[in-house]
Amino acid sequence: MKQISKILIIPGILVLTSCAPFKAQAPGNFAEYTDTSSDAFKAVSADGILYRVSEYDQEAEASLDFWREAFLLKMKNANYKQEESLNISLGGKPAIGYVFSFANNTGLDSYLVAAVQHKEKMFVVEAAGESVKFENRKKEILDAINKININ
Repeated sequence: MKQISKILIIPGILVLTSCAPFKAQAPGNFAEYTDTSSDAFKAVSADGILYRVSEYDQEAEASLDFWREAFLLKMKNANYKQEESLNISLGGKPAIGYVFSFANNTGLDSYLVAAVQHKEKMFVVEAAGESVKFENRKKEILDAINKININ
């Protein structure tokens, strides 16, 4: 599970900003938590599934097709296996979304990522955890993603 906390989507292309012009809520049966390391919205389930919504500045303007290709390439190069493409919206806008799996020393984990552009920003949702537990929480995660408001 330590691997999950080290995941950074497209390093060098996106830069974390200090203000979050979005409203998110924790998925059902998740608890929101804060830490001083970022302004991201974070929540965790009792069985350890992590959920995070972050806002990034785009250093270079790019199309959604660019981001789709960049996400897939980044994850493939990190030895993640694409399990599913998601037909998803984020903040009311069509978004890219995927579920990946990866093996670690304790078994198989799942990683969901969804992203959408809005003006000069990229909004990214991530959820990760042990695959069996993740599947049990997936509906609540997808419901929470659909409720995110972007200002």
